[in-house]
Amino acid sequence: MRITLKQLSIFKAIHNSGQISKAAKTLYMSVPAVSMALKELENSLGSRLFERNSNGLMINDNGTVILPYANDMLSKAVQLEQIFVEKTNGVRGTLKVGSSKTAGNYVLSRKIPLFKKNNPFVDIKLVIEDSATIEKMVSEKELDLGFIDAKPGCKNICTQQWIKDDICIVAGATNPISATVVCPTSLSKELWVLEQASSISRTRAIQLLKSAKVNIEQELTMTTMGAIKRAISTGIGISVLPWLAVVEEVKRGDLVKIELAGWDHCRHYWSIYREDEALSELAAKFHDFCYGK
Repeated sequence: MRITLKQLSIFKAIHNSGQISKAAKTLYMSVPAVSMALKELENSLGSRLFERNSNGLMINDNGTVILPYANDMLSKAVQLEQIFVEKTNGVRGTLKVGSSKTAGNYVLSRKIPLFKKNNPFVDIKLVIEDSATIEKMVSEKELDLGFIDAKPGCKNICTQQWIKDDICIVAGATNPISATVVCPTSLSKELWVLEQASSISRTRAIQLLKSAKVNIEQELTMTTMGAIKRAISTGIGISVLPWLAVVEEVKRGDLVKIELAGWDHCRHYWSIYREDEALSELAAKFHDFCYGK
């Protein structure tokens, strides 16, 4: 049996894309070459790794078994290359960073260009997903480093508290409620603009409102915080949003923070990485940069 890193990278690309043609495009290879490499890998293992469905190829139980090994081997290969590149030319290489939505869109999106300016030979790829997905990707070696807004549950993850963010009730500056003293009864009668029903952010917001005795009578749902902010900036509707996401709009005067007696909520963000291996020089340097070191 002879398994190559190239075969494993092709296997991973097919898993990520679900189609041989898309994997070929990602890898800048021909479709026949990708198909042949997959066939050779399956022959070496004596097992099929994917099953066909209406959308293309889906990883099967055999593929699920080798996926973490493939991730590990490919990750180690990249680390080995970076060790020798760094010895010769200083900090270089590619870093795969994952983040939950608020931290990714409003913190890391600003920090990464600044880090790149000081380290021009570094390539950072930022993946923004929900915290559970980022934690899983770090655990399975899909990502080098993660920043999430829920304390991790995986046993093979190291964690360090990062930043704290306030959870705010906000309205458009032209909304009449922004100039009044509010109470749970008055807020209950407002139109609430929240994230879609399946989002964790919406669940958190409703729980906090209920704890403040605010009962939502009218509601609109939208899929992104950007859409929510634009909606309430019209002066119609209010929302519960993280301060990191609205601080710029509040400074510009587009949005106003609504003060409700007893409302004092925040959430913490954590950095995460795998426990079974030390951070590379590049990952450690970016990690320290995010902590202001």
